Amino acid sequence: MASLLAKRFGTERAITLVNNATYSPLVTSLGVDVVVSPRAITVSTILQHVRRGRIKAVHSLVDGFGELIEAEILETSGLTGKRIKEADLPDGVLLGGIVRGDEVIIPRADTVLRVNDRVVLFAQAEAIKAIEDLFAVRLEFF
Repeated sequence: MASLLAKRFGTERAITLVNNATYSPLVTSLGVDVVVSPRAITVSTILQHVRRGRIKAVHSLVDGFGELIEAEILETSGLTGKRIKEADLPDGVLLGGIVRGDEVIIPRADTVLRVNDRVVLFAQAEAIKAIEDLFAVRLEFF
């Protein structure tokens, strides 16, 4: 209610803490800019530590539909040195962006993936195990 009042009185951005996930869509439709859910943050933090590989961040989407994953490409990854069109990405995976140093790259079919690239991708629930395997730290890394 406080965020809605703040918006009504002219604040540019309002952030609301919501403990009941069913309220999130309702609150955003009323004009609140950002909804923070402690439950969702906790789930994402746990997933980040549970997922194998060089996973930097994980955010679970509603009802286990899938996950947004930020992962680092290692020397031992099967993706290193491949063009995206040649990479054997599993079905249900969309590559959304690549961070290379200070540069953000919008992935194209001919973009070559390099060691230390951070990729941001969406993976449907069925593809998560395959993504973990792609970014897993292998013995050759050590």
